Amino acid sequence: MKKIALFTGTRAEYGLMRTLIKKLNEDNHFEFNLLISSTHLNSRFGNTIEEIKNDGISTEFVLPIDIATKKKSDMGIQTAEIIKQITLTLENLKSDNLIILGDRFESFGAAAAAHLLGVKNIHLHGGETSLGALDDKLRHAISQLSTFHFTSADIHKQKVEEIMGSSRNVFNVGPMVIDGFKHLDLLSKKDFESRTGFTLAKKNLLITFHPETLSEDFGIKGLQNLLECLKKYDCNILFTAPNADVGSDLILNIINNFIKNTKGKSFFIPSLGQELYLNALLLFDCVVGNSSSGIVEAPLLGANVLNIGDRQKGRHRFGKVIDVKNDYNSISNAVSSVLSVNKLKKIDPTKLKESINKDSPSNQIIKILKAKL
Repeated sequence: MKKIALFTGTRAEYGLMRTLIKKLNEDNHFEFNLLISSTHLNSRFGNTIEEIKNDGISTEFVLPIDIATKKKSDMGIQTAEIIKQITLTLENLKSDNLIILGDRFESFGAAAAAHLLGVKNIHLHGGETSLGALDDKLRHAISQLSTFHFTSADIHKQKVEEIMGSSRNVFNVGPMVIDGFKHLDLLSKKDFESRTGFTLAKKNLLITFHPETLSEDFGIKGLQNLLECLKKYDCNILFTAPNADVGSDLILNIINNFIKNTKGKSFFIPSLGQELYLNALLLFDCVVGNSSSGIVEAPLLGANVLNIGDRQKGRHRFGKVIDVKNDYNSISNAVSSVLSVNKLKKIDPTKLKESINKDSPSNQIIKILKAKL
């Protein structure tokens, strides 16, 4: 029996790997353990360990770290904490493999710890590009530290093959969100409002804005210009929390001040969880900000997307996305084009769900691992 551990430090990672985690947890072929850290354990980011518990997954291996990121050196210190905790945990578990998704510095720390122990890394969503964030090079570094690679598109598979200098153990299984949508319970507007406390108006925006970690002002000018534009429009806005990167405190303060001045119109929910988030993509008129979910999940599901700034520069789009710079005029024109039309594009969620007939990424991954490990 092969021992597999999986690391998660954010709501986004867990949401994308949720189906895979459940399947591995139930598969007798593997001895599976979930390693939980970082923002999952912090109320400011939604205390999302509760979502994991509600899914019936063991939370035995909780690895708390200090996630205060007021200066750039904090991320290095947190990475060191992750390396130490993952090293001790993997050594104790005698794990053979560690699954990591994406590009976060916490994930890089986990991958480094496993590599130094001789534990084989299994990397999901490698080969992607986000030129406006530190994560870009971290993602490629994780690929270098990994033995098995499962990508979200052929273009990303080709990039991993270039990085590794080989096509061995590199597989394109498609974006992990396909699993989430295949298993999604569709909610009515009334159900969504009841579960979130958000009031759906005639027009609604879902905003997630993360720091641009390679920008001097963390891309915050883009957020400020966006909020200034939105003062002119009658729409309800739901904000979710930024990543725990340096600059996130500044973003949260700006959001909180905006909400205070627009009571009844603006709401903040740190983390919706995968089910509510995917339903929001279907129910809201537009997804706005600079999150990778606006590049992958939202366009894949046919949602309207306005992507601001350089954070996602270079990333392959999985559908139509409106890309604008951080300046006021660009954002204002884009917001106007999205909100001024009488009837925005709406999605038939039932037909869309039926149209996603690709193989389950999780099933593909498990099948390959059983054959290869």
